[in-house]
Amino acid sequence: MISLKNFTFSYKNGDEPKLNRVNINVDAGQFVLVCGATGGGKSTLLKALVGLVPHFTGGTASGVRLVDGIDFSRAMPHDSAHLIGFVNQQPEGAFVADTVLEELAFALEQLAITRDEMIRRVDVALAATGLSELRDRKLTELSGGQQQRVAIAAALSAGQKILILDEPTSALDPAAATELLEFIFNLCRTQSITAIIAEHRIERLIGLVDSVIVVNSDGTVSQGMPATQLANFKFVPPLIEMAHLMKWPEVLLSIDQAAERFALSKPATPKRIAHLPLGEQVVLAENVCVDYGSIRAVDRVSLSSKRGEIIAITGENGSGKTSLLWALQGSGIKTDGTISIAGQDPAKLSPTARLAVVTMVPQQAADLLFLPSLGEELTESDQVAESQSSATSRIFEQFSGRVDPAIHPRDLSSGQQLSLVLAMQLAKDASVVLLDEPTRGLDYATKRQVAQVLRDLAAKGKCVIFASHDVEFIAQSADRVIQLEAGKIIADHSVEQALEYCEENALSSQVAQITKLPGVIALQQLATDD
Repeated sequence: MISLKNFTFSYKNGDEPKLNRVNINVDAGQFVLVCGATGGGKSTLLKALVGLVPHFTGGTASGVRLVDGIDFSRAMPHDSAHLIGFVNQQPEGAFVADTVLEELAFALEQLAITRDEMIRRVDVALAATGLSELRDRKLTELSGGQQQRVAIAAALSAGQKILILDEPTSALDPAAATELLEFIFNLCRTQSITAIIAEHRIERLIGLVDSVIVVNSDGTVSQGMPATQLANFKFVPPLIEMAHLMKWPEVLLSIDQAAERFALSKPATPKRIAHLPLGEQVVLAENVCVDYGSIRAVDRVSLSSKRGEIIAITGENGSGKTSLLWALQGSGIKTDGTISIAGQDPAKLSPTARLAVVTMVPQQAADLLFLPSLGEELTESDQVAESQSSATSRIFEQFSGRVDPAIHPRDLSSGQQLSLVLAMQLAKDASVVLLDEPTRGLDYATKRQVAQVLRDLAAKGKCVIFASHDVEFIAQSADRVIQLEAGKIIADHSVEQALEYCEENALSSQVAQITKLPGVIALQQLATDD
């Protein structure tokens, strides 16, 4: 259905090819996973399949791109748009309409679909993505996860034969992500839709895909069966990493199989998670409400946190996580209640004074990038934070390695952009660090580094509060988990209680589901000293 043959691509002024003699082939009805390191070239490969490389990105390309048996190697992206639906990493940047309904109808209007058929397709796509109740809502009023579902629904409604999606579940809660991936899988099986998905949280779909494409840092690409490809892949979820840790003879791709194997392995007594002693209270929020017109996003939430504590806030899309973080930061809309950060109300501080008290990494990290080069962003960050020269650069390298400082920040991958903004905010040395979906677009290795940075901040007496759907990251980093539903706190537990195995617990980590041991939620608890 779609293939690349001997395809090579280099960005303008790039020293090495980003894609090097790529040969991949995806048949009609297949469900294919694309994985690789953060910034390794996954998005570039998807854009090559769509035709955006090199026509939109610039650079030079050679080789052949075939779609449904037709050679589109020299064609413009719109020439194959009737065959391919594409959802990029930041779909909200591609919206053209005001409301959900208008956004879904737009593509159908361009394809000259009749009105009755248009209404039918829109209704089906809205129902499939759980958006029926939001059909008349403004796109700007939706959460990041809801916006992502709108972009996917728009691609589905247009009826293309091929769906190419870049990190489609990165802003979705676990239940919504599972539902979406199973829906796409069923489309492949029942309607011969071909789906190609780049995803870092590969545990969500390794049991569904027909093949796995691995993009290596040297630009080479391989394609093969899931078990074969992932056995030697470095950036794997706990489910696969456990096979290596426990020295199992083969990689298992399902929780149930791993649980059966673990039950026979009789491991040593698991370790307890070590938590830091906490200092004095630094965050106090009482009866906080956030309203958007008639919609109450945060409903009388009260919470407190101490120095050295890492709190994860979780909940379904639209449950109020982002609104609560911005209220704590001081520039969000707080309609009622009181907030104190290190003894001060951040909403009453000037933006400069606020940075010394509380800092925020937003869900859309690129919103904070405005200079023409990476090097200038890093230098500006040092100056604003009044920190030592290269302080921001050193933090950034922890996450993304060395990157050409001349590159434009908008040309970084989404994961690299997030790493840059994270470094910029951490350089400010505020008492409280807030992060909204800090692992969006990051591979497993980089997530471990981010978790270590958060633990290091806590060890220095900082208070860290982050919103996340990433259960495995929460297991690695948090001390405490607060769960929101419809703007209210419905649970507030230690991370061990929140993520341990229980049939009714949708937040159970992979390790908890495999081991079924009380309080065991992360791989480091199973690792032996040798």
